[in-house]
Amino acid sequence: MILADHSMTEHSKASGPHLSVGLRKMLKEAINEVSPIVYRPRASAVAEALLQARAYSVAVGRPPEEWFHWKCGIIAPCGCNCRVVNGFPACRRLIDRALVKAVLASFPEVDYIVGVANAGIPWAKSLAERLNQPLAYVRTAAKGMSHERLVECMPTGGKRAVIVEDALVSGESTLKVINALKKETDLQIAGIQSIVNWNFPSMRTLLRGYTVRTLTSYPFILAGAFARRLIDEEGFAQLLAFYRDPEANCWLNYYKDWLPQRE
Repeated sequence: MILADHSMTEHSKASGPHLSVGLRKMLKEAINEVSPIVYRPRASAVAEALLQARAYSVAVGRPPEEWFHWKCGIIAPCGCNCRVVNGFPACRRLIDRALVKAVLASFPEVDYIVGVANAGIPWAKSLAERLNQPLAYVRTAAKGMSHERLVECMPTGGKRAVIVEDALVSGESTLKVINALKKETDLQIAGIQSIVNWNFPSMRTLLRGYTVRTLTSYPFILAGAFARRLIDEEGFAQLLAFYRDPEANCWLNYYKDWLPQRE
């Protein structure tokens, strides 16, 4: 439950703490669970880039009112905002290159890139440019003024498209994108590629039947956060349990009395 300075030196990270045998076993199990969707060659490097850019934050041990409110409704002492990576050129380039390699490995026949507004668009644009593929994007809401479409750039031709997300959590927003593409275009959905995917059970259920891939996931990020002394062993264990099954996590009971009543 230790919060530490992000500006930790490479030397101090190299000589940093070591997980206990029990936690190493838990970490290995978690890595095995997410491996089917993770691009393993760059998973640790991308996790380190997110930590270096301070895209991943932890507040274990702080009161619930200081926790992070996720768009999907989860409130937890951790959060990830991939948008901030755009302010760190070296980290951004590393992720850009990793996306190219991951997409070519998982979707070699892709011929259309679709970005998800808003945070997914910069990554999709860079990916489309590097692959020399056409780009479309899907709005969160129609523009208005008799414009009811969510899909922009008018993709046609029945091409095989990869949907690019920054972070995939519950899968609900991604499913809305898929439904919009099916309704408004004749694109074929080759799959979904994200920078981060927490591999939540709800996501696996909603997106069952689609190929879902990610650059990194929680085991790699937590391992990096522990090495940087952002969390101690107790915090590591708590966060690992949370990510493996957020709906069953005891934090829900902890903060339910604090949450404001919703109508």
